[in-house]
Amino acid sequence: MNKTKLLQKQLKTVIIMINIQNIKFSKRNLLKNKTISLINIAGLSVGITVSMLIFTYVYSEYTTDRTIPDVEHIYALTQDGEAHMSYNLVNLMRNEIPEAKNITLCSSDWSSQVFLRNDENNFKIENVLCADSCFFRVFPFKAAFGNPTTALDNPNRLVITRELAKKIFGNENPVGKELIYNASNFQDITVQVDAVIEDLPANSSWNFDAAISLPTYFNISWYKENMRNWGTNSYNAFLRTGENVSAETLNKKLTALPKDKLPGYMKDIKLSSLPFLSVYFDFPQLKLLKHGTRLILSIILITGILIILLACINYANLVTAQREKRFKNIGIIKSLGSQRRNIVKLFATESVLSFLLAVIISVLLISLLFPFTRHILALNFDLQSFFSLRNLAFLFVVFALTITITGIIPGVVFSRYKAHLLLKKMPGIESRRNYLRNSMLVFQFAVSVVLIAGILFINRQYKYMSDFDTGFESENIVFANTNIDLGKNIQAFKNELENIAGINEITFCSNELGYISGEWGRIVVKNGEKEQINFAKVTVSPNFFNFFGMDILDGRGYTESSEKLQEYIFNEEAVKQYNLSTNGNNRVNYGDPVKGHVVGVVNDFNIESLHVPIRPAGFTCSNDFCDVVYFKTNVANFKQLRETMNSVEKIWNQLSPNFPFEYKFLDQSLEALYTREKQFQCILSFATIVSLLLSCLGLIGLSFFVMEQRTKEIGIRKVNGAKISEILTMLNKDFVKWVVIALIIATPIAYYGMSKWLENFAYKSSLNWWIFALAGILALMIALLTVSWQSWRAATKNPVEALRYE
Repeated sequence: MNKTKLLQKQLKTVIIMINIQNIKFSKRNLLKNKTISLINIAGLSVGITVSMLIFTYVYSEYTTDRTIPDVEHIYALTQDGEAHMSYNLVNLMRNEIPEAKNITLCSSDWSSQVFLRNDENNFKIENVLCADSCFFRVFPFKAAFGNPTTALDNPNRLVITRELAKKIFGNENPVGKELIYNASNFQDITVQVDAVIEDLPANSSWNFDAAISLPTYFNISWYKENMRNWGTNSYNAFLRTGENVSAETLNKKLTALPKDKLPGYMKDIKLSSLPFLSVYFDFPQLKLLKHGTRLILSIILITGILIILLACINYANLVTAQREKRFKNIGIIKSLGSQRRNIVKLFATESVLSFLLAVIISVLLISLLFPFTRHILALNFDLQSFFSLRNLAFLFVVFALTITITGIIPGVVFSRYKAHLLLKKMPGIESRRNYLRNSMLVFQFAVSVVLIAGILFINRQYKYMSDFDTGFESENIVFANTNIDLGKNIQAFKNELENIAGINEITFCSNELGYISGEWGRIVVKNGEKEQINFAKVTVSPNFFNFFGMDILDGRGYTESSEKLQEYIFNEEAVKQYNLSTNGNNRVNYGDPVKGHVVGVVNDFNIESLHVPIRPAGFTCSNDFCDVVYFKTNVANFKQLRETMNSVEKIWNQLSPNFPFEYKFLDQSLEALYTREKQFQCILSFATIVSLLLSCLGLIGLSFFVMEQRTKEIGIRKVNGAKISEILTMLNKDFVKWVVIALIIATPIAYYGMSKWLENFAYKSSLNWWIFALAGILALMIALLTVSWQSWRAATKNPVEALRYE
């Protein structure tokens, strides 16, 4: 309440200071110095626009998931530091931890394509969540129709978002209505809509359009069989506690889970919990959810603060520089009897007018540019977010600071001097002002150098990642997700593809390369001794390794009998961690008895993004088909590729009419792993351009002021025979000096920031000195180009005009 009264009092004070007469004087002064006024207002408006954009984005990220009711009582459960766990383990925790109000397990839908059919219309659903009956009790998203907390209790039940409900049913209440659920794993299942939830907030880490009840998948035999296995870690688990249960108490209960109820090989597992609000930034292993990077967000926030500082510094520098030219004007006003408060009012009015113009331009810029920037920068908030009370408070703070620095303080300082002192030059004041201005110039270019170095290095890291040897071929490879229909006709599909000239070879895999995140727990028997091992499990065709150019380093590859014999091939990392061998003494269980032999070792390759190191991976063989089919093409141009894919599509549609042929390029799919970094690159590039623009605007304004101050000096030097090149050197050397100082200050800051950013990657390029040197050279060139034109004008001016100037 006291803060509100204080703000009202300050605002009232500013308003009192402004009157009609002062507005006329201020308007006249702004128009008299059109160029400087334009630079001032343009710089401030750009700074406000960009900083508001950045602050809105950062706020949206930091408040992710905070709209969930009582979210502080929700925890993600982990097993040995990993996100996945088995169905049986979650049920054991549900029975043994009374402090847990509800525990839910869920996963993304295993189907690559999902369609809902309503009468004759088919609707493709991009994101489907598979969850048990407790999901909407742990995560009580707001209901639009029905009761989500009980909606997933039974098989063949569906909860959809309002947007999807409107798309399928229009504005009517869809609860109780039936749809046909067609997925790549099963078809023609009649499901009932039991509830509709409001659309998920833009800053939610959850991303699904529909949630299907887990028991629906019990119709799939392999799924039900896998559920019984304690080592099949296919689910993510979340827990909601009661009001008075602490995280410490919960972790003690997880540690004390009865070991006698676990299989022998799981006696040493470590269970723990993580507050759900921490998952978005601190637990990227949980791939079911969207994630952000705290460090990147901190860098973006600091960049936003620096941009608004640059804008305000520019504004203050140029305004105070122009005010000093008005010493005589203020001296005349004082000598005519004007009181101190009138001078303060005059300065304040001029600052208020400039600031209001900058705000109006900012609002227009935000409204015009937001759709473009939202698309380019992949932002997840709407235009209304800009005009929140939070941003209005930010604007008021900037307003108060700029008015105080450029209006009230100069007004108070100048009004204190005697009229006769203002009517003559005061070198002491001017030198102090110049020192402050030069310090601000160093700050501006130090910021620019840091951002330029950051962008250069981010581009270098992306090039490093794009050129990085992932351990498998990715060029000229196209892939598509398969389905049950295609599986029933798989041999006919293979035979038909042999007749397409543009296809060299095909292979199948259970996962999309680069996105293999699941984990298996299995028993390996080594010389009669049993040991639990955990690895990313992938099922592949016999020709998979040859198709992708992978090397079998030990043992052999798959044969046509490998599936029947349950043979395994492991990567180097798995062999190193678990001391596996291909000598015939290592067997891996897939059932009882244990009979799957380790027959080969394949080279390590990146089954996930370069953010994480290579982990143990194990491969089983399938002679039939898997979830993903890969095509190796031998086309010469895009036209031939399109013709080839059209031929594949015709065959696909004949054999699988219910699921359209949707293909992707493998190299583009791998690039998509770095979407967050690309967004960071876009935002930082945008901020770098803006910071350079602001620095250049400030430099232009100051160069106007400096050239004006030294007009007489330049005239005298020219009369005494100075060359134009000598005058240009004299005028530019100071600016060069300050940019060099800025480079020295900026280099360690940029080095530290980029070193911290690189910690997000398991594989990274080196920080070379030439990046910082290049950043400094670019900043120097930009500075010289900015001031050289003004210096040239001053150096080539007729010395007679220069000597007459004063």
